[in-house]
Amino acid sequence: MKLTGFRLVSLLVVLTLGGCQVSPSNLATITPSLFSSKKIDVSWTPPKPQATPTSTDGSSPTIQIAPLASTEIGLYDLLELDIQTNLAVENPYDKNEFDLRIRFTSPSGKKKDIGAFWSVEYSQVNRFKKFSEGWKARFTPTETGTWTAQVYVANSELTGNSVMFNVTPSENPGFVRIDAENPRYFAFDNGDFFFPIGINLAWWCGTCDPLETYRQLMDDFHAQGGNTIRVWMASWSFGIETRSSLGTYNAYEAWLLDQVFKMAEDRGMYVILVLLNCLDYSTWQGADWSMNLYNQAQGGPLASPEEFATNPQAIYYFEQRLSYIIDRWGYSPNLLAWEWWNEVNLSAISDTLLMPWLKEVTAFLHGRDVNDHLVTNSYAIRDQSPVWQMPEMDIVMKHEYTDQIASPNRDLGDRALADFNRISSAAPVKPVLMGEFGYSTNYEEEISETTGVHLHNGIWATTFAGYAGSGMYWNWDTVLQRYHLWYHFKGLSTFLHGVDLPEYEPFTTLEIKGPDGSAGDAVAMVLKANDLLLWIRNNEYTAQTLLGEHKYVPSRLEGQTITLQGIPSGEYTVTWFDTFQAKWMDSETVSTSGKDLVIPIPAFNRDLAAKIVKN
Repeated sequence: MKLTGFRLVSLLVVLTLGGCQVSPSNLATITPSLFSSKKIDVSWTPPKPQATPTSTDGSSPTIQIAPLASTEIGLYDLLELDIQTNLAVENPYDKNEFDLRIRFTSPSGKKKDIGAFWSVEYSQVNRFKKFSEGWKARFTPTETGTWTAQVYVANSELTGNSVMFNVTPSENPGFVRIDAENPRYFAFDNGDFFFPIGINLAWWCGTCDPLETYRQLMDDFHAQGGNTIRVWMASWSFGIETRSSLGTYNAYEAWLLDQVFKMAEDRGMYVILVLLNCLDYSTWQGADWSMNLYNQAQGGPLASPEEFATNPQAIYYFEQRLSYIIDRWGYSPNLLAWEWWNEVNLSAISDTLLMPWLKEVTAFLHGRDVNDHLVTNSYAIRDQSPVWQMPEMDIVMKHEYTDQIASPNRDLGDRALADFNRISSAAPVKPVLMGEFGYSTNYEEEISETTGVHLHNGIWATTFAGYAGSGMYWNWDTVLQRYHLWYHFKGLSTFLHGVDLPEYEPFTTLEIKGPDGSAGDAVAMVLKANDLLLWIRNNEYTAQTLLGEHKYVPSRLEGQTITLQGIPSGEYTVTWFDTFQAKWMDSETVSTSGKDLVIPIPAFNRDLAAKIVKN
């Protein structure tokens, strides 16, 4: 499906959020003074929780869990409960008015409390037609055996019935965690390594059917080995509060996000969910602060956008929204991470204001998210911040658009390792993700990349540099879908199948030579464990060389060799891999006496990969 009708606001974000023109002050060196905390104003206090609501008919208040469709559920699979009640609730989204909760007791005696949420279901046939509505709760069991669940109302003595269910072993690997052996990478609860091969699918275009759009894009991506998407809760898509009023939420937008999570779960794909968008809290370049419901001009509590981080009433309303988000989507093992802000430095909120806000809201999140999903944040242009030092941040995130880089070399393949080393050396040992990348923030220049060279080099280079996942390309519809570039992901996915990347480290003592012994016409990146992984690229296969030259094919290189220095003595099998055809090629045997391993490189035009195993 070809996506058209790229809405005006989408174009604005491609040109700005995807790397905008930012004043030099935003690029200033980070100083220790930014670690100082700004006190939260306590002049406003939140309302006290109300008493249990009365029933709709004057009878005794009741709550109960409806009979389960099945009392057997697989480990890490979804258990969805319907909660029946006769209570009259004015605002079902207000936890102070009515906080309906379920306490789960595991076979080992551990207790987990989750919140129920008000849900409106829409018809899959006519998606604007309400199908049903009521209270639901979603829970993911993390132990096998017999569990119990009891419903109750917080801050009251009202309790309901208990139900029991049995959890059996399953093939579901569980939630995404930090790898215990190598905290630069991810692993599932069951210990299996997880490497995100991802893209941005932030929203749907203005004239598209949102569900059909996501279904087609996710099918195309998943068929080529993609396993991760980044989705925004923006004011124009999945923005549950910003089209309603503070403290009440848009049921239709929430239902749409339900469907996206279900699509991801059905395909074994993972979601980075972006909770806040810098445009809503900025006054530059036609940003959306003027329409923000937190703005005093819209009846909100804030005179300026930066007050969002310090105003207690704003924090109260945001935490109410966060409660609903956690209750509705926090169940999912396919939620890779919560991302607080997209490119927060393009909002009015400085790091000085941001850090105490992050500390407070992350503590609130972990108090309600019983599944302890990972947490991250993002910046435009900047990749250094004291925020990465905070224990509240599990993942370091970088965004890169090469027209913002002070270098004539705009190909990510040439800079990925140096960039990763700079970022990782300035932060604790955490996974580093490139949450967005693209050749340009200029829309016309970016869509001229019909060959996908920058995309191709970017996902391979970030993988070999040590990032926790492949770089996540930004232009999902205007480039990936329009020019059918999904096939670039198949090669990386196939090459990495069965590879445990946490065992590897970058290996840089290497040299490439041409047939006459002079400097070669290619560059390479290598990862080393007991075996070695190699990616080698023709010097001519770069974005700056090929952009606009759609029919140009890089020169065919023959007679090149790569020398890996300091390799233990022995005989090695080298199996070459075609990154475009996504298939393994011929193998050859080479040997070394313990000094240099010299490997002849097959003739190639663009790039090759290889696995080198000691016999």
